[in-house]
Amino acid sequence: MDFLVLPDHPASDALGRCLPASPSRRTLRHPSGRPWITGHWSPDEAVAAEAGPRRALLLGTTPATPGTLARLLPGPGHLDGIGRRARSLPGSAFLLTAAEGDLRCRGDLAGVRLLHHARIAGVTVAGNRPQDLAALARAAAAAGLPAGAPGLGFLDEDAPALRLLFPFAPLPLALRPAWHAVSAVPPGHHLTLYANGRHSLARWWSPPEPDVPLERAAEHLDGALAEAVAARARRAQRQAAADGTAGRGTLSAGLSGSTGATGLCFLTAREDVRLLTTSWTSRRSGDEDTRWSAHGAAALAAAERQRERQRRRRAGQDTDEEPDGNSGKRKNKGKGKGESRGRSGDRRVSGAPAGPPPGAHLALPYADAPTCYTPPTDARHGTPADPAGPLAVFREAARLAHRARLVAGRGARLHLVDAGADALFGHRPAALNSLARGDLRTAARRAWTAHHLGRWTARDTLRTLLGGRSYPRWLAGSAPRTSGRGRRAGGADWEAPPTLPPWAHPDAVATVRRLLREAAGEAPEPFAPLRAQHEILRAALHAAETVRGADALTAPHGVGHEAPFLDDAVVEAALALDLADRGRAGVHQPLLTRALRGVVPDGVLGRGTPAAPGPGARTGLRAHRDALAALCDDSPLAARGLIHPDVLRRHLTAPQPPDPTLRALDATLATEYWLRAVAAAPTPAPAMPVPAVPVPRAAPAKGAHSP
Repeated sequence: MDFLVLPDHPASDALGRCLPASPSRRTLRHPSGRPWITGHWSPDEAVAAEAGPRRALLLGTTPATPGTLARLLPGPGHLDGIGRRARSLPGSAFLLTAAEGDLRCRGDLAGVRLLHHARIAGVTVAGNRPQDLAALARAAAAAGLPAGAPGLGFLDEDAPALRLLFPFAPLPLALRPAWHAVSAVPPGHHLTLYANGRHSLARWWSPPEPDVPLERAAEHLDGALAEAVAARARRAQRQAAADGTAGRGTLSAGLSGSTGATGLCFLTAREDVRLLTTSWTSRRSGDEDTRWSAHGAAALAAAERQRERQRRRRAGQDTDEEPDGNSGKRKNKGKGKGESRGRSGDRRVSGAPAGPPPGAHLALPYADAPTCYTPPTDARHGTPADPAGPLAVFREAARLAHRARLVAGRGARLHLVDAGADALFGHRPAALNSLARGDLRTAARRAWTAHHLGRWTARDTLRTLLGGRSYPRWLAGSAPRTSGRGRRAGGADWEAPPTLPPWAHPDAVATVRRLLREAAGEAPEPFAPLRAQHEILRAALHAAETVRGADALTAPHGVGHEAPFLDDAVVEAALALDLADRGRAGVHQPLLTRALRGVVPDGVLGRGTPAAPGPGARTGLRAHRDALAALCDDSPLAARGLIHPDVLRRHLTAPQPPDPTLRALDATLATEYWLRAVAAAPTPAPAMPVPAVPVPRAAPAKGAHSP
């Protein structure tokens, strides 16, 4: 899916003519005939409605119908009112609305549906893919339309340095696109476009108070997750109907053995769709993930057989003999030898399924799948680059594409992943700081435990528990060090401290420090006032980035990635949990575990903290070390003065790199291959590097001027 949103302005006609011709392009128009929304999407991911002069389009995954959406349009509040009423809709979708000449664009809280905008030809244009805005800006300049900001449409030369940071760049730099003068709309904010070509940004969401007890929070989460999964099932049914295929649609889902993945599979099994579960098998005997995946698959199959028997009984199709409670004998419960009558009165052939077709489990053998770190240029398992930026899932890219091909061949066009589960429900050190503000004794006791288990220093422990720096002050003081130089700090502040790899060039360190100082000087707001909630949302944003990257990888194979845990209602349910209940000792993901009780069998739900990944990554790195080390010979990162290629080569060929090195390699290799893909693409480059320029602030209110 890709789209652009243009205002009802004369420049939009000219911009529309700059778009590449495409027979599959869809366009919704303003009453004036000018383009409003233009792009590519399938019928199953679009719901449109209008009521008088007001119109709306949902793009994504939603169970809403045109009638449901149309009922939200009338009423008080102009665009704000429509947005408030639309918050009741489950699923994950962009909300694009128009009323009385004004346009409103809204994504989601986690960033799976992340919006971008840019000033092109004198007007603000919005879209979901930054590379499309950059391409439109280049085409507009080539057509002689008014020039925008310096460097608009070309690569931001500071972006590669930021992409070397691991585990990720802090806010707001984490939202900075790789293209000059293209800006992201921060999650929880909406973008309004006016007919005069101006725009404004405003916050539409505030985090809930974290005061809901565990039992009640689990009830809310149970309902939110059920609706999130049901939205995917509804979309799969729409896909099947649009394709004219028999059956009620197919969903595939990863069954890794984690609590989140297992819960999604059992929730999906209750829906009226065929479920295809997948898992990776390890070459190591006794592998924990393989064992728990097999355990979950067996329990899922048993639950499906039980539901099938119940469906047949309700439909009067069960011909098996069962004990008679009165006589102790067995009697036949069937309604006839050849046929029976279902609940709706229709006549069914005895033995035909009364519900969705049975599911299946697809184990993906290690020997048949590409390994981690398979280069994108690999002859057998090559993968395309994501033009939006370096892939957050680079390590697993070839494996994700391999799985997509397999599930697509079995009828699945949507694959469910548990991305976001660890971010929302896992233990997070920053929660100790927030808990200490209301319950210092409990927070101190848990900090003491973390002090011993995590080998924190006394200084780290006190900083985590009692630190009070504002977010801008923390950001200004978070200048990265290179890994391997000095002790890595334990505990937590607002976010995980950003780190540069040991092969980073001093110029890269200087660039990143400058960008951090400049960002701190803008006094950015955190996602939430409480550190616990900010850190959760920051981790969810990173999870959403992996989902967007995986979706870009698998879309060419006809499979989209869906993350129900990152839906707004699920995120809000997680944030509302009482802080004292978030980190219960000895319980892994207490809120999620409690919400899934009764959905997932206790024997499958009882897994503790999953084993840390590692052996598969190191095996893949060894298998591809020659191809990866060869990157150092003509590295674009080295040409930009950002890395020491000899140091990188030494780490790539090390026999047993530690986990921090693997995380650093992920970021560096993703950026290296992305720069090569951008250079090879038919995209013009500026004659000389254009200096990065700050994007001016948007107008805060309707009619205010944006530059």
